[in-house]
Amino acid sequence: MTRRKLVLFTNSDPGIDPRPAASAYHFATVATGAALEAEVRLAGDAVKIALPDGIAATPHGDELREKVRQGSTAAYLVSL
Repeated sequence: MTRRKLVLFTNSDPGIDPRPAASAYHFATVATGAALEAEVRLAGDAVKIALPDGIAATPHGDELREKVRQGSTAAYLVSL
């Protein structure tokens, strides 16, 4: 059987709209929970997630911040 990796790619600016990045983290969590290999790839403005004030100060931004914290110890890879 061929194993494949689920790659979730986002390049949206989390300072403007954090929802696409939050969705990528969410689906990576779901995939690893189903024993699938997953990776979140951040490109373009999405790499602002790594900046202290790079995520919007909104409820969706707060949700993304929590997903980023959880992603640091998760079973999936996060790449820039």
